[in-house]
Amino acid sequence: MISLCILASISIGLQEIEQETERAWRTPEEIRAHLTNQAETVDEITISTIGHTQLGQPIQCIEIAREGAVAIEDRSAILVVAGIDGNHLLGSEVAIDLIAHVLAMDPEETRNLLETHKLFVIPQVNADVAQYYFTPASPEMIKNNRPVDDDNDGYTDEDSPEDINGDGFVTMMRVPDLEKATHIVDPETPRLNASPNALQGTSAEFVLYSEGLDNDNDGKFNEDAIGGVDINKNFMHGYQYHGDGAGVWQLSEAESKVLADFVFAHQEIAFILVYGRHDTLSKPFKETGKDQAGAPKTLHTGDVELYEKISESFTEFTDLKNINQPNWNGSFVAWAYAQFGVPAFSTPLWGLPEGDDNSENSDNEETESSELTPSGVGDIAQETIDELTEAAIAKGYIQEDEMESEITAEEIEMYCKMMGIEVKRINTSSGNKEKSTGDGAWLEYSDNSRNGEGFVEWAPFDHPQLGKVEIGGWVPYFKTVPPTNVIATRAEEQAKFLVDIANKLPSVRFGTPNVTQLGKTTWEIKIAVINDGWFPTGTAMAESNRRARPFVVRLDTENSKIITGQKVQRIWALSGGGTHKWFTWTVQARSNSDLSVQLYSEKFGSESIKIKMKQTNGGEQ
Repeated sequence: MISLCILASISIGLQEIEQETERAWRTPEEIRAHLTNQAETVDEITISTIGHTQLGQPIQCIEIAREGAVAIEDRSAILVVAGIDGNHLLGSEVAIDLIAHVLAMDPEETRNLLETHKLFVIPQVNADVAQYYFTPASPEMIKNNRPVDDDNDGYTDEDSPEDINGDGFVTMMRVPDLEKATHIVDPETPRLNASPNALQGTSAEFVLYSEGLDNDNDGKFNEDAIGGVDINKNFMHGYQYHGDGAGVWQLSEAESKVLADFVFAHQEIAFILVYGRHDTLSKPFKETGKDQAGAPKTLHTGDVELYEKISESFTEFTDLKNINQPNWNGSFVAWAYAQFGVPAFSTPLWGLPEGDDNSENSDNEETESSELTPSGVGDIAQETIDELTEAAIAKGYIQEDEMESEITAEEIEMYCKMMGIEVKRINTSSGNKEKSTGDGAWLEYSDNSRNGEGFVEWAPFDHPQLGKVEIGGWVPYFKTVPPTNVIATRAEEQAKFLVDIANKLPSVRFGTPNVTQLGKTTWEIKIAVINDGWFPTGTAMAESNRRARPFVVRLDTENSKIITGQKVQRIWALSGGGTHKWFTWTVQARSNSDLSVQLYSEKFGSESIKIKMKQTNGGEQ
């Protein structure tokens, strides 16, 4: 049990968290110092360094567990991973603070999580990139520091965006180049950009570049920025060869390799939760077929209901709804689900707030419900992108999923017009042109709730290479890093969610054996393996591709004594809710002798029982 001194320490820490409205985001160094202090003062916490980043910063893992009937090393585990996306500071903060919330809860509430199971937390995988947030006038970074020659000119990282007007932000440039022009000023919201529409008599007026100079004098602007690999595109499932940011090969990066090695070394991990840009919880994934390589785009059909149920459970603890879903190709969560073979989920923890009291439209307009799937590209539905992809393939174009993940809403609209495809949208607000998840809504949120801090007004600037341009646009990190006053609420919600998940993990045991005497030395043994938990022991994906390691049932006797039945049998997946899997053997043995049957799983532990060769009358199974 936790000592009074430790409880006091946790309680004080929680009070500090809960009383905060705004606080400073912690640098990677400050995060490590905080974790070290926790490990030194709280018995239930063990900290270890599992590897290092590209630039040598330690990647740490915190194990949280209390002594219980099962040895800590023999328990199944829940893994929480944050900070894979270097710009997702919220995930790292929540991952750290939820530890204090879990330890401060009633021990009876957390018994399953901390005494039957254990919790691993890896709070910051990508510290190198997270550090850029604390660098003055830095563009928003998501790729790590590995040098990459993006423009194939023989040099690396020589043309990055930069703050050329000295306002402290790296934003965008409107360049009036009619030859390359792609956009117009939105006639209804001049701060935003729009695509021209020939049928409405508008033609492109300017091209958009990120703020900066053509440092390598190749006629292109900011095309070879610092760094080059997006860690959340560097894993095996759906990996895009030669994709932008995917890396030169799978697990080519120190950070992704460390994470994969840790998971492989801990086969007891039974559930994975990621805090990052992908969302599989606020609205469950739907089965949408396979890519050209045969890999499922999202879920095995047999797992759809499981994910729907977990999504329902998640929304009981948080008000997050219908967050945009980026392409998950090459992501850690996709690999954990499809290839490591456990239920794996991801949440960004925050998105564009809904129902803003200061919003002009919040009290007067209702949002239409939609069964369409968010795509992560503005308000365009994933169904539209899928239809556009199929049409392109049918016309002989090569499908490049990495391009799909980077494509803009304007480009999709243009291609759909060329192909004659209707653009389907989600979450449209009746009577209002601006979409609930689009730039118009973000602008409204910036103006009404954040004192306009999310947007830099367009202002003229004499560019030394381009002449007269306008510089302005979204402030870096505004859409990905929320006010720090949301951390405490999200951490408390996640602590409750993880406790709920721990209560649902598989709980597998032997039933009471039935022994029937068939002859003087001949016996029939029947025994059931039962899953009393809510979760199945393996996902449908893991069962179909044999990625998860099975339960092994072994009858411990000589092969020559087994008349029927296999000595060693496997269970690849066993549904929850008391589902039985029966095993039957006919054996030769002396009356009243003992035979043992063993049940073993790397994830869920082992059990061994002795069965006496004596007629039974059945019983509880």
